[in-house]
Amino acid sequence: MTVKVAAFYKFVSVEDPIALQSALREACAAQGVKGTILIAREGINGTVSGTDGGIDALLATITADARFTDLAAKFSKAAAHPFQRLKVKVKREIVTFGIPEAEPALATGELVEPEDWNALITDPDVIVIDTRNDYEFAVGTFEGACNPRTRAFNEFPDYVRRTLSEDRSRKIAMFCTGGIRCEKASAFLIREGFPNVYQLKGGILRYLERIAPEESLWRGACFVFDERVALEHGARQGQYALCSRCGFPIKHDRGSDDALCVQCQEVRCNQT
Repeated sequence: MTVKVAAFYKFVSVEDPIALQSALREACAAQGVKGTILIAREGINGTVSGTDGGIDALLATITADARFTDLAAKFSKAAAHPFQRLKVKVKREIVTFGIPEAEPALATGELVEPEDWNALITDPDVIVIDTRNDYEFAVGTFEGACNPRTRAFNEFPDYVRRTLSEDRSRKIAMFCTGGIRCEKASAFLIREGFPNVYQLKGGILRYLERIAPEESLWRGACFVFDERVALEHGARQGQYALCSRCGFPIKHDRGSDDALCVQCQEVRCNQT
């Protein structure tokens, strides 16, 4: 048996997050759906798993709300629930950034379809930036991408001001796991005076789903925040686990019992 995994978000005004929390918790429980949904006044952000029918029913409930009719989800499969339980939380932000003025509902970068992404990032005049954290970059990224070396997303504004501010006219192409961090990052860049900002529509997950391995410029696997740890092309589970000592991703070499932690860089990290 396999389960369906859905990742989704939408930046839109939510006047009563508590009421939405109650409704979504009830809808998930009714369908046996597990995972995490974050709700804030700026919108919703979730990754959940369940049966095909359960996930479809949940999404039907969400999109029946006029605020979320155009909600787009990205799907993948897992051998079992990658989440232990259901969490529906009200937060200050649906992705922590710390810059209230960066409002994706007002302005974001130009969305680029996965099929057009390769042409953009191979343009020598384009700066390609991975907006994710350093340990995610270590697991996999696009060929030629810059690593901001952030430990948390709220460090990204400092990276921009420290590294990019001298030439605001250059084209900047950004990407992240599912697209949500790029929404905040691109809104911030536009507010900071960068006019030529692009972002990968649907993020890495949609790219891996749509682009064949032989045409891909992705190298490695895509870290995800659930028990699957990382996904490869076709949105299939990769050869990673979490280090028992430091909690960072461990890559298992096929045909070997050895594993290398990308943080500690030591095989023994996998030993308990």
